[in-house]
Amino acid sequence: MLRFLVLALWCAAFAAAQPLSHKEPAVYHGTEHSSTANLRPPGIRLGLPRPVEFALPALNDSETGRLTQFGVRQTVGVHRPLSDAALSNGAWVTTAGGERIWRVALRSRGAQAIRLEFRDFSIGAGKLWLHDGSTIAGPYTGRGIYGDGHFWSEAIFSESVILEYEPAPGTPETATPPFHIRNLAHRAIRVAPRSVTDTPQAAVADTADFCHLDPNCYPDWQPAMSMVAQLLFEDSGLEYFCSGSAIATRDDSFKPYLLTAGHCIHSEDAARTLETFWTYQTSSCGGSPPDRQNSTKSSLGAHLIGSGGIEDGDYSLVLLRDLPSGVTFAGWDTSDPAASSSVTGMHHPNGSWKRISFGNRVGDASAELDGGIAPANLYLQVQWAQGRTEPGSSGSPLFSSPGVIVGTLTYGPYSPEMSACEISPSIDGYGRFSNTYYHLSDYFENLPAAEVLPVTSDLTFSVLNKALPGAQTVQLNTQSPGQIAFKLRADAPWIQISSPTGTVSANVPATVQISIDPTKFDKPDLYTSTVTILSGAAPPQFINVAANVRLTASNVVPAIAPNPVVKSGGQWQFTISLAETGGAATHLTTMKVNGTDYSSSIAAWFGATEIGANATLQAPLTAAGLFAPGNQYFEFWGVDDDGGQQWYRVTTVAFQ
Repeated sequence: MLRFLVLALWCAAFAAAQPLSHKEPAVYHGTEHSSTANLRPPGIRLGLPRPVEFALPALNDSETGRLTQFGVRQTVGVHRPLSDAALSNGAWVTTAGGERIWRVALRSRGAQAIRLEFRDFSIGAGKLWLHDGSTIAGPYTGRGIYGDGHFWSEAIFSESVILEYEPAPGTPETATPPFHIRNLAHRAIRVAPRSVTDTPQAAVADTADFCHLDPNCYPDWQPAMSMVAQLLFEDSGLEYFCSGSAIATRDDSFKPYLLTAGHCIHSEDAARTLETFWTYQTSSCGGSPPDRQNSTKSSLGAHLIGSGGIEDGDYSLVLLRDLPSGVTFAGWDTSDPAASSSVTGMHHPNGSWKRISFGNRVGDASAELDGGIAPANLYLQVQWAQGRTEPGSSGSPLFSSPGVIVGTLTYGPYSPEMSACEISPSIDGYGRFSNTYYHLSDYFENLPAAEVLPVTSDLTFSVLNKALPGAQTVQLNTQSPGQIAFKLRADAPWIQISSPTGTVSANVPATVQISIDPTKFDKPDLYTSTVTILSGAAPPQFINVAANVRLTASNVVPAIAPNPVVKSGGQWQFTISLAETGGAATHLTTMKVNGTDYSSSIAAWFGATEIGANATLQAPLTAAGLFAPGNQYFEFWGVDDDGGQQWYRVTTVAFQ
């Protein structure tokens, strides 16, 4: 059975004819971005022995199942929570030079690569590295790469990673370092190798299908290779591959814009995890398979400028932190290619290295994608004559001529019964750049714009037992004497903004109220995200928003009085008290005395099952002949009203 696979989505064509619709590519001759990889960690520099290791087992069936679920993006990894117990295995060592270094090793068995998600990161002038003995990530300093204590590391291509923390001179030594690790991303691409390429060194498994073409074998298209990148990012507990391209502004400003699909990257949180590999490709036609970890990269992370979903065209423009020298910024055309004209795609199929596909534009058609409709007027239909696309090709560019973008890949045919190369005809859908330009023209034209800045850039909310905290007001300013229009974007579903648009000038500041929705939190934790401030083509500005979510657990203290219980007149008379001291309402569900279940009598004995916050439930009882003299055991079970935490208590009293 043939069905469509979403590979990259895009929006409605810009109907009106546009002047200056064509933009040629531009080669970037800037310098390489600054690298700290040469600042080697102490363990490598000094040849220190491997530290104590905390190991996670191989993926369980549930985790493997998440990897094999078919979806709109190519899933290549799964997030595994790490408790503070992992870091408690770390230890301080003193180097020969007298420096104190904290070290630990983390392993996730079977991983092809590992990334770590840091939170509450605050090491000042200290340094933190990740490495496997040769490949190095970091050093990371201060409050991380975004200055808010939360970020993902770069990938280490190993199932084990060593962490080394070197505090700033004079920093007091603590049992554990000043950061936490929320998750470990375990990369395990669950696709069967499609072919084996013989190299002088070894046979290298290739995850791409057999009919893909090497762009190095087509001289006219070799310059376009430096425009296309493989994207790796984290989102909603999983790790994904997509493709994308550097894209130029009209005036060749060389702002590091990257164009991809909206279904690939559609949140600021995902953009901030982005790793961008530019030279994961062969070195020559028919050359040996390349090594991704040696690919030229942009610095870790990016910011989301704007995106649209399937119904809006599935476009996404992100602003990278930098681009390495030699990357070419693709040109673009706001006019759609003519019917039957030749078009070319360049992409990273199925997690593999760079490939090229040749085809022609065919008649427009709508397509059903995961229950939604990709309308014909938003997409270009392309039938391949040579080459194909696969999952992982999502977001890759469609060229009308070498280096001129007219679309971005959204969907293609998929069948679980046959390879992509056997499907014929093979028709893909590309979101039209004409529509993307309509939504994001300010950035492509690089129109002058003034920055809109928040007076307060950090907000913290405290949420106790899902109670709604008050809204906080933030003032926005600009240096422009004229009115500047701005847009605000909440980058998490739990953040609420009083008004998403407004105007501001140097003389008339604007204010916005930011609040949070506590019903969106499913467990106690520290949640962090941002409100993005956009104004024209100015760089985005951010308000960091943190929500410290706590659920107060009950603390039920059982007591029996008198203690001991003395028999009088042939009867035992005593009172059971259950006092809640934690400030959280709860209810009693089960009660046993010496192993005998009396749960059915709870309501009758105590008069209720509910124990209010800081309240006491009592059961005055009289018993005759029920107990033999000696110690009696009373057991109680309950569940908190807010959060559903279960509890168990036992108390012992002597009967005389």
